[in-house]
Amino acid sequence: MGESLLRNNAVPHGRVWISKGSKRMPPKILERGPFPQISEGLQEHLFTKGMGSAMEEKILLLDGRKIPSQGQESFSKLSQMMKRILLIFIFFFLLFSIGRAQEEKIFRVIILGNVKVEEGVVRGAVKSKEGGPFSADQVREDLKAIYGLGYFSDVQVDIKSTPQGKEVIFVVVEKPSIREIRIVGNQKIKLEDIKEKLTLAPRSILNLEKVKENEEQIRKLYFSKGYYGVRLEHRVEYLETNEAVVIFEITEGPKGYIKKILFKGNRKIKTSDLKKLMSTKQRNIFSLITKRGILDEDVLKNDIQLLHAYYIDHGFLEVKISEPKLDLGDPRRIRIEIEIDEGPQYRFGDIDFRGDVLTTREDLFRSIQIKRDEIYSTTAIRKDIQALIEKFANQGYAHVDITPHTTTDPKRHLVHLTFEIDKKKLVSYEKIEISGNTKTRDKVIRRELLVAEGELYNASQMNKSRDRLKRTGYFKEVEFTTSRGSTEEKVNLDIKVEEAPTGALSFGLGYSSIEKVVGTASISDRNLFGLGYHGVLKFTLGSISEEFRLSFTDPYFLGTRYSAGIDLYHENRDLDTYSYRITGGAIRGGKELSETLRADGAYKLERIKVHDVTEDASRYIKEQEGDRLTSSISIGLTMDTRNDYFNPTKGGRHNLTVENAGGILGGDNTFFKVTASTSWYFPLPWNLVLNLRGKAGLIESYGGKKTPIYEKFFVGGLYTIRGFEYGMAGPYDENKEPLGSEKMVVATSELIFPISREIGLRGAIFFDIGKGFDKWSDLTPLKMGVGVGIRWFSPLGPIHIDLGVNPNPKRGEKRRVFDFTVGTIY
Repeated sequence: MGESLLRNNAVPHGRVWISKGSKRMPPKILERGPFPQISEGLQEHLFTKGMGSAMEEKILLLDGRKIPSQGQESFSKLSQMMKRILLIFIFFFLLFSIGRAQEEKIFRVIILGNVKVEEGVVRGAVKSKEGGPFSADQVREDLKAIYGLGYFSDVQVDIKSTPQGKEVIFVVVEKPSIREIRIVGNQKIKLEDIKEKLTLAPRSILNLEKVKENEEQIRKLYFSKGYYGVRLEHRVEYLETNEAVVIFEITEGPKGYIKKILFKGNRKIKTSDLKKLMSTKQRNIFSLITKRGILDEDVLKNDIQLLHAYYIDHGFLEVKISEPKLDLGDPRRIRIEIEIDEGPQYRFGDIDFRGDVLTTREDLFRSIQIKRDEIYSTTAIRKDIQALIEKFANQGYAHVDITPHTTTDPKRHLVHLTFEIDKKKLVSYEKIEISGNTKTRDKVIRRELLVAEGELYNASQMNKSRDRLKRTGYFKEVEFTTSRGSTEEKVNLDIKVEEAPTGALSFGLGYSSIEKVVGTASISDRNLFGLGYHGVLKFTLGSISEEFRLSFTDPYFLGTRYSAGIDLYHENRDLDTYSYRITGGAIRGGKELSETLRADGAYKLERIKVHDVTEDASRYIKEQEGDRLTSSISIGLTMDTRNDYFNPTKGGRHNLTVENAGGILGGDNTFFKVTASTSWYFPLPWNLVLNLRGKAGLIESYGGKKTPIYEKFFVGGLYTIRGFEYGMAGPYDENKEPLGSEKMVVATSELIFPISREIGLRGAIFFDIGKGFDKWSDLTPLKMGVGVGIRWFSPLGPIHIDLGVNPNPKRGEKRRVFDFTVGTIY
């Protein structure tokens, strides 16, 4: 390699190096002369001090002698002339040398000193290539690049001139590699969980910055679990084999929670409203089973952004929210303080439209909700943009572009808004493609669509089609996307679905003084064979009753918009003074009259036998003994406007059903029966939902026959008046045997409130009032029940628990009745 690369820590001409901590990093690369006309000492002086300063020295002659002081004036002209000659000579010689250097090629690039780092990795960082032109500047950049790889503690370069060209030699000193990573002191968090957060790995090159980063990742992991008092230290043990052991020492400390979240400066927005926006929450009683109360700094940063967006959305365009102040003095009780400068509240000023209006401005104003002088809201702007897009998209302008332009008036605190409309071209559907349906047939999906290939694009009908598919219950997810067709005037509709488990295995338990413990089990499928058929097989077994029911429904019978179904059932019930058995079946049909209204009809034929009537049974029950045949037809109307079938918060469901038995239909029983029900849902503040329900029924026999006991209304118990046992809120005999009623009325008010959003737990407070009665004169006094309940979509399925209390129990009536049901999905 020639001369030593290091010479008393000086920079030798022709060689440079980088060493960690050096102030000359990266060093200046110098190319040796050769200059035989100038002494080596002068060359070094020239290259060290610079060409200009060297020639300004007054004490230097070519032969090394100093100018004598005597006769200096007479020698002045000669001296100046020699200086000029020397300058000119050096100038032209340097030009010649530089020209030669520029023409020189790189003969060879050599990498030395690498042991674990592959040579190809180093060469990949070097742009000076063999056979390419030599450039001192490029070698300097290569030196930086090699050091920047992070694998080396020292990098040097040696440049040698050979007859074939320049030989560039890079000499590297590798950093130690990591032999082992040790985690010490962890007890509350598993070692595997900590290792998942590490980016360091054994046999990798030691990088102290990465060690610090990994320490911070471990700290964040502990913080995310609530260990805010954790102390972390790292140390590195260096081995003689150029290896190192990285050790993270952990002192965990106690687990802590957020005790208080404080806001300062919020005068217009309530603290409670701000807290609702945040995912960061104070600890509560459910923190043991949820992550509520755990401080996650990343989540907290996102919460600050949400708060800022919320203020902007409420007109506070100049709001300033400070960084949260964390009080970790006691890691077990963390306080968070957020300071807010709300600033003035802005309102909407002038509102206008421009561009492809296509209609009158009055018509467009009817499509939007924003009004002048209302509080500025980005949400309101987005909603109105969507309303305008839908208005134009429903006319076939699928690519309409609505751009809001705003200007602010800081003096009057107004925001002027203009909607710019670019309708673009009319568009029609070219292809409708369906994917993701591994079970459900294509035709089952297509029959729910309100759009078809070849029709003009219609956003409203497309959204309704998506809602119809969701409402079937066949799919977890339904996604509609459009893509460009063969031309700009055509789009393809891509429908992507994710199949849901449509089969259900459920069981329920209840308790009453009549049945004691009753259990139910059912198996059902809403999408049988992937053809959209509905099938149910249900068994009920109690201490005094048993029931079997089989149902099958085709919602699109023979490919039409009509539904058809069949029911088969058998029921045995053993009561204190009598027993009865019902065996029968029904055929059903129906049709959707609109998006929310449906009509259904059914014909029922069943054989009923009342038997084992005891001697002390009431006269009415004794008259029911024997076999009877019921042949009836029923018609019903149902309107459903609920926003969610499982957890509705608004809308309602209403039903009216009329049934007639006997007469021209034949059979032994003759009666006319009417039932009506209504249920309304109202969203309230604080995520409360008010559910108001009502139910009424009337049955009258004709032809001189009495009403069958098994067709009457049994009021009391779950879904009627809670706090009463089954049928005990209506007529009963001296044996406390419910007799059913010919009339009934029930009203319910239920307030549903969230207990834990994280686990989907909700509570309910209810008030039921009503009665089962035979004569209108017996309507009063009404029966009442109050109580509390739990609604939980648990891992086992929906759980429904109610504890009803009868506030004014009569003799023989229970004061409290407890009911619950549990279901699961498979």
